[in-house]
Amino acid sequence: MQLRTWMSGLLIAVLLLLDAGCGTERPEGDGGPEQSANSSGDSGGATRKYETIKGVIEIPAQPERIVATQYLGHLLTLGVKPVGAGGASMKQYFLKDRIEGIVDIGDDASALEAIASLEPDLIIRPSDKNYEQFSKIAPTIVIPWGQKDVYEELRDFGDLLGKSKEAEAAIAHFESKVAEAKKKLEGVVAPGETVGVYEIWAKSFWAVSESFGRGTRNLYTSLGYRPPDSLKDIVRKRGSSGLDMSLETLPQYAADHMFVSVYAADGGDKRAEDIMNSELWKSLPAVKNGRVYRLNIDQFAAGDLISLEKQLELQTEMLLSGASKRK
Repeated sequence: MQLRTWMSGLLIAVLLLLDAGCGTERPEGDGGPEQSANSSGDSGGATRKYETIKGVIEIPAQPERIVATQYLGHLLTLGVKPVGAGGASMKQYFLKDRIEGIVDIGDDASALEAIASLEPDLIIRPSDKNYEQFSKIAPTIVIPWGQKDVYEELRDFGDLLGKSKEAEAAIAHFESKVAEAKKKLEGVVAPGETVGVYEIWAKSFWAVSESFGRGTRNLYTSLGYRPPDSLKDIVRKRGSSGLDMSLETLPQYAADHMFVSVYAADGGDKRAEDIMNSELWKSLPAVKNGRVYRLNIDQFAAGDLISLEKQLELQTEMLLSGASKRK
C-alpha cells in the first residue's frame, strides 16, 4: 500500500513538471536583437524582423535555402550559394564556374512552380511584381533593381544575411583592383576627354546609364571618367536605362572614347554593321582617333563585383591597347 502511494505521488510530480515545461515561453528577444523562436514546425530556427519596401516582415535569422530571381552575383560575392536562381543570372559570363548545384528556375513566367519545389526559406526579388504569389511560398525580400550603387546593395545583402564583414572585405578587394587599374591608365584618357558607353539594337541606339551596366560603373564611378556634358544627367540617373538616340543626333552625344556593344537579336547585328560603315559613324572623332572599343555584350551584362572586376581588367586592356596603337 505504501509502495502504491509512493509511485502515485511520483507520477503526479512528473506530470506537474512536464506541464510546467510545456507552458514555459521563450523570453522576448532571446537569441539577439529582434530575434524570436520560429513557431514554424518546418525549420524550427530563429527568425527576425526585417524592414523592406513591403513593410516589416519576419525572415529566418540564418536562411539556408535561398532562391534569388536576381542578384546571384551579390550572393556569390558573399560566399552564399542559393538553392535556386533566375535564368538570366545563371547565364552571366563570369559566374558560370561558380553555379554548380544551383537550380535554374527560369524566368518569372515559370518561376513560381520551380521555386515552390525547392522549398525555400527566403526569396529575393528585384521588384514587387507578383509579390503576393511569391510571399505565399516563403518570406520574400524585394530589393529594387538599379536603385542603389553596387556597394550599397552589397552592404544591404550583408546586413540581410549576416555577412557584413564579407561585404566590406569584397569592397576593399575591389577597391585595390581599381587602384591598380588607375595606376596603369595614368594619362591614357587625357584631362578634358570624355568617355561614353553605347549599345546598338535593331531599332534603338543607346547611350547607356550606370543602372544598365555594360561596365559603366567602372568607368564613371571607379575610374572617375567624365561622360559628354550632353549625357551627364542621363547616364548617372538611378533606375534609367540611358538615352535612346536617333542616329542623326549621335554626333552631339558621342564621347572622345566610345565603348560599344551590340544586341544582335532581331537584326541588331546587321544594323550595327550598317551604322559602322556609314559616313556619319566614320566622321566621329572617336572613330577617327582609334578610340572605339568593342564590348562582348555577354561579358558586360552583369553589375556584381565578381563581374565588375573582370570587366575592369578588360577595359584596362582595351584602353592600354588603343593607346599603344596610337603611338
